[in-house]
Amino acid sequence: MACVTVSAREWHSADGTRTLEAQFAGMKEDKLLLRDKDGKATVYPAVVFSKEDQQFAQQAQVVLDAAVSVGALDMQVDQLLPEGYVCRIIKKQPVEKETWIATGAAFLVLRSNEFATELNARVMGKMLFHAGTRTFQALDGKSTLMNAYSVSLDDAVDASLRIAQVGDTEAAKIQEPSAKLIILRGLVLPLGNKYFIAEAAQLKNAKTVTMHFNGKDVQASVLQSSEPLDVALLTSDIEAGPKRLLPSKPVEPGQKVFAISLMLASDGKTYATAARTAGRISRLIGSDIFEHDAAIPENSKGGYVLDEKGDLLGIFFSGQSRMLGSRPTQPTAITDQPVVAGLSDCIRIASLEKLLPDSVQQTPGVPWAKPAANGEPIMMAAEVLRKTSLVIVTTSEESSPNPKAADAKSPAAGGGGPVTGWSLSSSGTRHNNNCRYFKPQAPCKASDGTPCKICGG
Repeated sequence: MACVTVSAREWHSADGTRTLEAQFAGMKEDKLLLRDKDGKATVYPAVVFSKEDQQFAQQAQVVLDAAVSVGALDMQVDQLLPEGYVCRIIKKQPVEKETWIATGAAFLVLRSNEFATELNARVMGKMLFHAGTRTFQALDGKSTLMNAYSVSLDDAVDASLRIAQVGDTEAAKIQEPSAKLIILRGLVLPLGNKYFIAEAAQLKNAKTVTMHFNGKDVQASVLQSSEPLDVALLTSDIEAGPKRLLPSKPVEPGQKVFAISLMLASDGKTYATAARTAGRISRLIGSDIFEHDAAIPENSKGGYVLDEKGDLLGIFFSGQSRMLGSRPTQPTAITDQPVVAGLSDCIRIASLEKLLPDSVQQTPGVPWAKPAANGEPIMMAAEVLRKTSLVIVTTSEESSPNPKAADAKSPAAGGGGPVTGWSLSSSGTRHNNNCRYFKPQAPCKASDGTPCKICGG
């Protein structure tokens, strides 16, 4: 049970006169094991609890046994829905390069605080608890049954019992949205006085912008953007930021630097680790950018570049860093995450100052940290940076093509030009230009081949 997410719930006596707050820890025959807030486990006869609690315990044990027998799973997020994430199991192939393939039927992982991710992300080593079956209504009008899961045992049991009680009604149905929901999570650097710096590309066409701070989701608004730097200045009511600031230091080609890369925690709201890698500045690009060769972890959301004394030189975002080179498999200095080797761009910290309003007399930075007793100023600064940084979450929508809407254009007369409406695969299957298998380099007529089962041809 140590690896299982279980929260305390209120248990009721059979006569309804008493309650007990405890975690479910197991059920065998007619005995129920509960754990109180201090971690003490106690065995109770199941009959002393209400019928609803007995039903919960029986279902929880069945769901738990099934999850434990399967073990932790690796999955990939294929689609975002209001209810959660449509995923598929992925498996690594025994080849030289890192290759993953998705296998099996798609399933739904319910949205929760313990499971927050984004489109196309890989989620590794999660135990899933069955939360009933849903009817998935696709845009093409087809309905399919889809298993639902949760990373929380309690949430899974509550959901499955609720669906079982209502039966085959609207509560057990999920509708594919006409617009694809895109959720992005990125790095935010507090500048003090309610000002923040984030990557401008993430904020483009965003419908909502929030930042996680002290367990709360706080709204933020964009004040201005800088195209040359591809960063945006935001403001919010969050009182976060440095009290004492690091001075901006000059940078020189050949200078030794350390890249501090931040990776999201499993809750998607904080940073779990700060990976340190060493490198050197390769060249200066104008007055605002410098290039370095310190390796960056593959799942980094961005980070900072420090000099050998731990002073802050620059900031980078995952979307901005341009990696030119191979992808080795050796771990970083702190984590066991794969890294990307090559050249990365970094924004000089002094260049961010120009974005602040004239009334703000500050230099962007982080609280100054004295070298630790063990002589590790870089590690000390890395921890300060991790705690200072926030997570920004943006949502946007992208229209999803309707597979039923075939292209209305006719093929070009006389064969004088390429047909853009349909293509033919090597297997003789015809796809319209809304299909994910459509290939404009293999045009065909609307009557050629056999129609694709996904798009209807």
